[in-house]
Amino acid sequence: MNERIEKSTYQGYVWKSNLKAPKIYDNEEAELELDETKNPFIVEGFLVDDNYSYSIKYVDGKYYVNKYDLGSLKDVVKTSHEYLSSFDSTRRLLFNQYWRPYKDELCDGGMDVLQPAEYVFVGFKKEEE
Repeated sequence: MNERIEKSTYQGYVWKSNLKAPKIYDNEEAELELDETKNPFIVEGFLVDDNYSYSIKYVDGKYYVNKYDLGSLKDVVKTSHEYLSSFDSTRRLLFNQYWRPYKDELCDGGMDVLQPAEYVFVGFKKEEE
């Protein structure tokens, strides 16, 4: 199966199987063709532009790619999370956890409660110097 990440200006990273550190994109143009039969393969990647966020994982010979439309998520309840990257001590990874309402019959006979849904990469936060 071949997947394609469209040409755009991205922030994020792509870590290939033959490298000790990922290729970092800091508002750089990129376009990716994900072919499960070719080496080196992308072990992990997170890319975001103004419209979409991509999560790329390679597990047991298969790519798992999630594409999130950021415009469709702008009105969804979210919490923000920040993580120190393992590959660059000057960068923090930013993610948004989106929460969607779900009717819970155990909560007052069917009230809506928020449950975690999409977990989306939204870019880097650089450390203040």
